Amino acid sequence: YTAGTMKVHSRFLSHLRLDQSYSLLSGRDISIALEFFKALDIRGEMALDDIQFYAFMRTATDLSKDKIYGVFDMLDVDHSGLLDFDEFYLLICILIAVRDKQEKQFIYRHSRSVFELLDADGSNNISAEEFESFGFLFNFDGGAARQIFKEFDISGDQELDYHEFKMFAMACIDRQNEIEQKRRRQRGDAEEPVQACSWCPLQ
Repeated sequence: YTAGTMKVHSRFLSHLRLDQSYSLLSGRDISIALEFFKALDIRGEMALDDIQFYAFMRTATDLSKDKIYGVFDMLDVDHSGLLDFDEFYLLICILIAVRDKQEKQFIYRHSRSVFELLDADGSNNISAEEFESFGFLFNFDGGAARQIFKEFDISGDQELDYHEFKMFAMACIDRQNEIEQKRRRQRGDAEEPVQACSWCPLQ
């Protein structure tokens, strides 16, 4: 696993915004996303295969080929080899959250969906390996993830259950913000304010 941040640069996504209260698209934006999905679905099956998905992600992000196919497999929860609109919609929301630096808010409000995505083997627990395999999708720094994974593995079984994961995810993003601030200071860049979240118990 190589630490790094995912860049989102889709012109299509630049027209969409997440609702500040629920981290979801508005009805209007859902309609736009659905029409875009249909345009990608050249076979008219209301589903995207891995090639169509790859073509979209190559234009929307800077992820490598291996990571894009890894994301496809993660979203393909029923192992059908196809993604339906619901799965594509979740991806769109994640990409917008990353673009707008709203990962913490998104994970907090949709922690169950994110947990189930990362739980690749369906064990109802997330291992450090599973988290690092797909943490890049939320711009988690690998070193920070490993360091505080141990702090929230209360049971000591090298895995996080849902409640441990929810606390861990909040702490990991806070730590990632600290790392990014330190990097900006080292480069001499102006610091961007870290958005405070009144509901986050780790601030």
